[in-house]
Amino acid sequence: MSLMIATVHKYGYRNILLVLPPLTAVFMVLPTLTTNQPIIMISFVVSSSAIGVYDLMYPLMWTSYVPSKIRTKMFTVVMVVNLIAESIMMFIGGKAVVFIFSKLQGISYQIASNLSADSNAMKGAMLSNYINAYKWVIIITAIIIFIAFVLVLFIKDKPIDYRSVESKGDKKTMQEKMATYKRLVNYKTVVWVLYLCAVQLGAGLFIQYVPIYLNNILHIPRGITSTINTLQTVAIFVGYFFAPYLAKKLGSIMTIAISTIICAPLMLVMANAKMLGTGAALFAVVGTILFFRSGLANASMPVQQEVQMILVDKDMRPAFSAVIEIALSVVGVIDGLFTEFYLLKTQQGYANAYIIAAALYIVSGIVLILVFAKKYNRILRDSHASEESK
Repeated sequence: MSLMIATVHKYGYRNILLVLPPLTAVFMVLPTLTTNQPIIMISFVVSSSAIGVYDLMYPLMWTSYVPSKIRTKMFTVVMVVNLIAESIMMFIGGKAVVFIFSKLQGISYQIASNLSADSNAMKGAMLSNYINAYKWVIIITAIIIFIAFVLVLFIKDKPIDYRSVESKGDKKTMQEKMATYKRLVNYKTVVWVLYLCAVQLGAGLFIQYVPIYLNNILHIPRGITSTINTLQTVAIFVGYFFAPYLAKKLGSIMTIAISTIICAPLMLVMANAKMLGTGAALFAVVGTILFFRSGLANASMPVQQEVQMILVDKDMRPAFSAVIEIALSVVGVIDGLFTEFYLLKTQQGYANAYIIAAALYIVSGIVLILVFAKKYNRILRDSHASEESK
């Protein structure tokens, strides 16, 4: 994924986007046609990587094509639309599997839904039909992906859109290439990447384990947990919509830093949620805490996406995005190893995860203020003014 995004500077947005839909679709369908484990693993890695490139492409394209005055708002819009589409597809996807399963099995939708609640009990033709239902959903998804391919045909980009010179010129020597990439390694880019890594390191300790913490540790019923998860999604929407307003009032860096730091007290309360009692009172408090944490954590995301695109010049943006993605991937591996082999060996580890994350959030937010706030807090406003004066 990082290698592909790094080639944007050479091949352009359109050419990369023309490759992604067929690549995604083919490697999504491949596992439905074989039981070969290596092929399935490779297909999963390739299709997942190709899907991930879409999320890395839009900040690059938005920075190039969207007028500076409305760019933060448009970052908000695209993230909201993405979240809405993802939520709808997740809702429809499960329903589609049950619907297709009911048709293949020749039973009603309600019976199919009840059977799907315990797939381990399925055997023979029923299990085969259930698996085939998933395969059909994957195939339908792959067909829909080709709509993206058709839409990309209407994109017309020029070299000036993704690099600072119209022509490629002579091929660069290895020394020239190294000198170019050394421009990425400076004080502000290193601190920015470290900030992202620290926040991701903290978030990775607890986010994917929230249902386990709520169900197994706090003994909150699964139905209530599902409602809380839905409220967190609503909170993300709310947070996105506040992003342009916060950036205007507080400045971009202060928006990012404050939204990070304020999450810490909420996470400390979550770490001690057992002390909040039981029953409806606990459900209400935990739901409220997670709602505000999700909202605050995402209130700065559109601003953050734009800031990291203008920390470096146009030629360096794809490479910078690739570096960030590689760094976050390494952090993800560290999170996984730390939680599996140490942190979550005991039930207390699920609570300790929030404490560690809170500490990382506080430190990273303070560092961001100390390093960036004085000089770069109005970096978006200054960048917009600079573009308008050209």
